Amino acid sequence: MEEYRILVLYRSKHGSTKRYAEWIADALDADICSAENRTYKDWSSRLKTYDMLIYGGNINGQGINGLENFRAAMRKEHVNRPVTYFCVGSYPAYESTVQTHLEMNFVGEDDLSKINLFYFRGRLDYLGLNFLEKRLMGGLFKAIEKKYPEDRTEVENELLEAYYDDVDWSKKEYIDPLVDHVKSFMTEEQLADLEPRAAANIAEREKQEAAEAEAWEAEMERRKALHQKNLEADEAAMLKRMSKKRRQRYLEMKAAKAALEQSEEDLRILEGEDVPEAAGDPADLPDEAPADSPADAPEDFDEDLPEEEPDEYAEFREFE
Repeated sequence: MEEYRILVLYRSKHGSTKRYAEWIADALDADICSAENRTYKDWSSRLKTYDMLIYGGNINGQGINGLENFRAAMRKEHVNRPVTYFCVGSYPAYESTVQTHLEMNFVGEDDLSKINLFYFRGRLDYLGLNFLEKRLMGGLFKAIEKKYPEDRTEVENELLEAYYDDVDWSKKEYIDPLVDHVKSFMTEEQLADLEPRAAANIAEREKQEAAEAEAWEAEMERRKALHQKNLEADEAAMLKRMSKKRRQRYLEMKAAKAALEQSEEDLRILEGEDVPEAAGDPADLPDEAPADSPADAPEDFDEDLPEEEPDEYAEFREFE
């Protein structure tokens, strides 16, 4: 029986794409190779020796990192092999997300339905970003923060949780559709031969990841402590440049903002205690709205309310 040979090539900027590439390679017992900082001569000559090629890259803007170089190598070497693509980003894997990346990265293709592209959600490590990336993400976070909580989307709330923190949305089961797609090219004998080798690879990877997780937690604590220290130093420098009167007003507003946030948190906890344990069961829901609910309010209930809450912190926005 001839072995079905697979090569996984990837380019990863912050580690999520590499992680998915390793999971895929383990599940398919494939060779794996980073395409980072490599010329065509380093790996393009090997492409013809494989039955299936898998290429993955992180999302850089709307582009898939390194994809053009890979496709150029395919054309240069006249490689006629089935190719499966994957990309990794911080947004959920909506169907529209996949379609957008297909249209942006495979311009000129007559039939995009023939392109096998899979999208995986990865890790967003704000403290691991470079200066320019932090500026771009910081602008996005500030725009989200200015929205009222009830006006934010689920994705915006998830992104806000990643501000100054590390949030990992990676899941190994996300690769299952891609793995099943590749396996559809194999014979039953090849699949039977693959199973024990893949199981051994996965078991070994789990041991390695368990050790890496402990080291990563320690690294994140170190980063957070350093970041907090830098924030405090920046604030101290800012206060030093202020006049005495302006400094006093700033500190008062900061204390008021902290008290308001604590009050909102306390209110959320109290409201949570009033929710029935099985809130999804219609039997636990009240038959009628409470007497003091907005449903019983007069039609002009909000007539005298301001259209928009005044921004009491506008004076200090320039220091954020």
